[in-house]
Amino acid sequence: MINSKIIQALETLNIPVYWMNYDGDDSEYIIFQTNNQNDIRFTDDTADAEQSDIGLIYWFNTPDGASKIDMLKELMKQNNFIKISEHDTYDDGYYGRTFNFRYVKDFEI
Repeated sequence: MINSKIIQALETLNIPVYWMNYDGDDSEYIIFQTNNQNDIRFTDDTADAEQSDIGLIYWFNTPDGASKIDMLKELMKQNNFIKISEHDTYDDGYYGRTFNFRYVKDFEI
């Protein structure tokens, strides 16, 4: 469920989005993974919600890539992801912005 929610949230960026691994040669792409997923907010030993912590890296090797960082953050916010942290990275000719997001899904009663 969370994987499809992430992909759907970012689809308007028109950037390939992959779970865990990417081995292509696009000039920009996004990789994500779930770092932690737990039931939360218990009432009478029954969880009322689930919390997912997401790690996401946007990789790019063109000058235009950096201009999409704010758009990525806004799309995640619009889809109820909470940004926990972000920082820059670099690897093998690609610049990257690493994010940690949190998503809380309330269970239907």
